Amino acid sequence: MIVSPSAPLAHFSLEDGMEEFKRKLDELGTIIGDGIAYFAAWFGLATDNDETAHALNRYVGLFRPAGNALLWMALIQFNKVFDSDKRTVSLRNLLTQLKEDRALVPKLTDGDLLDIEKKLGESEEVLERLKRFRDQRLAHHDSTVTGETTVLIGEINKLIDDIKEMYNAICRGRNRESTAFESIARDAERHTGQVVQLVVDESERVRNP
Repeated sequence: MIVSPSAPLAHFSLEDGMEEFKRKLDELGTIIGDGIAYFAAWFGLATDNDETAHALNRYVGLFRPAGNALLWMALIQFNKVFDSDKRTVSLRNLLTQLKEDRALVPKLTDGDLLDIEKKLGESEEVLERLKRFRDQRLAHHDSTVTGETTVLIGEINKLIDDIKEMYNAICRGRNRESTAFESIARDAERHTGQVVQLVVDESERVRNP
């Protein structure tokens, strides 16, 4: 194709790049927030209180699939955060992009970047099990599970803490305030608790009319 000398040329400025990076960062924040909310709501249903468990079991046809769906969606969201596919919005891909162009995050220090990479490296073993579980049991259902797929609640909680710290370090590097993911978790926990209490109260009313 021959381009006329007078034809306008595409121009991609640093400002354009920063806007695109911001869009991806915002989308990643939504993915993280959703995962945290799903996990907090699931945890609110996973009670070890006998009275509460008895009340929820009256409606097991709802709460069992709801609990499974919340947990599985949380794990899917956390897998998305670390997806290495170049077509996706993920922490890995944003980290690669900002390392190639540090002007995207002008206030991110070398120490911040090292901390992010350290946390990411320390999480790799858990992430491998999480990805294996997603691939073999959530995205597909393989006839045979290969490799370890167990991920403990404590490991998920630590992963969530690391995700929040890594994400907010990048946000601060862009002259932005940290995202208050804690409020998302608190809302999910509080609202789940309120619904559970309604079920417990109703169960008590039925038993003692």
